[in-house]
Amino acid sequence: MDSASVCVKFTSTNYSTWAFQFELFLKGKDLWGHIDGTNVGKPSTFDKSQDVGSSPSWAMLDARIMSWLLGSVEPHIVTHLRPHRSTQSMWAYLKKVYHQDNDARRFQLEHVIVMFQHGSLSIQDYYSAFLTLWHEYADLVTADFLMKLRPEYESVRSSLLNRSPVPSFDICFGELLREEQRLSTQAILKQSHGRRGPPMHSQNLQCFCCKEYGHIAATCPKMFCSYCKKKGHIIKECRIRPQNR
Repeated sequence: MDSASVCVKFTSTNYSTWAFQFELFLKGKDLWGHIDGTNVGKPSTFDKSQDVGSSPSWAMLDARIMSWLLGSVEPHIVTHLRPHRSTQSMWAYLKKVYHQDNDARRFQLEHVIVMFQHGSLSIQDYYSAFLTLWHEYADLVTADFLMKLRPEYESVRSSLLNRSPVPSFDICFGELLREEQRLSTQAILKQSHGRRGPPMHSQNLQCFCCKEYGHIAATCPKMFCSYCKKKGHIIKECRIRPQNR
């Protein structure tokens, strides 16, 4: 069965991981439209003279996706889905019931990570299970970090949050530094061209690194690398960081 490609089985406590994998699974088959509503049910325009098996109808495809979905969840959850007669309806139900807001999920993940033990797992299984938890936790922390940015960073924040998956913390940090530089340059240009409104003095600029006012991260005298913990440079310029070599 094709649902074997969905390795993570939904157990009612791993919605985010399962949903992420199932979404990629359907997108890889160009069938995500059955979930997001871009491919809604409609009368088939299939030419009856053609081989029936060569062009499955919308209903047939939707039934196939439902069978994949049912095959990727625990048996007790299948019972909950019996009243639903479309993939979109099943998906909406699972999201409504099992999807948690960031605060609740983060608290749960913190507890699970603290209590997680090697036990009888092999090193490979132990590593994989822990890494899955950690990646989901890191995504939530990154999202919280972005949500607390000042309003002037709204455009870059929206861009980062709308990506799937949300970029890593380092990538977000790098893009925010560039946005800070852009905003600073824009403010200087406005001032030099004598545009209306109060001038943007350097004292009003806040550094992304040290949080002090009067300069930006690129010229910060307290520049600090969060990777090697040394002063004088930022993480994207760190020479010992593998990604920068």
